[in-house]
Amino acid sequence: MRQPEITILAIDPGSRKLGWAVVRSRDQVLQRIASGVIRPQGELVVRLGQILTQVGKLLDDHVVAALAIESAFVHDNPRTALVLGQARGIPIALAAARGLPVHEYAPAHVKRALVGSGRADKHQMQQMVKAVLGLAELPGEDEADALAVAVTHLRQGAFAQYAVPATAALVVPELALTPARLIYLQAVQRAKAAGGAR
Repeated sequence: MRQPEITILAIDPGSRKLGWAVVRSRDQVLQRIASGVIRPQGELVVRLGQILTQVGKLLDDHVVAALAIESAFVHDNPRTALVLGQARGIPIALAAARGLPVHEYAPAHVKRALVGSGRADKHQMQQMVKAVLGLAELPGEDEADALAVAVTHLRQGAFAQYAVPATAALVVPELALTPARLIYLQAVQRAKAAGGAR
């Protein structure tokens, strides 16, 4: 059965370097549409403003069905964790304002999905992303991380665009992106539409 075409924006968040990727899945073939790294400059408040503007422009320039973003990890430095959280919040809020579903993936989950090990290093991730997407050149680390998030989402969630209502919600992959879970959620949504939901 032919799978529906879906294009997503994926983000590897950061306040100084933010990787992004627009990737399309068509009949289970993945294609990089565009990708890169946003490098904001200046004090934190200024950098956050630049992230807001540039990620907003990406969402204006590309028609995407969802946002996939790498989740925050526990950091020894509370300030670093706070700054990363602020940088992550901007793409999430922009997607929510546009009614896009938001899917969150832990870094170790992305590594396992691509390389088979949650301890894969940066170079292994770059090489695997290059091979999976058929890229001519090795992408930079932050760009590769965003591409890896996109590949993870599209590979395990061929029907993910149907699993979340129009209002954005953070989705735990293990619960929301399995085929059985997706079929269940679709059934619940149909029941709600028919007025018979539990």
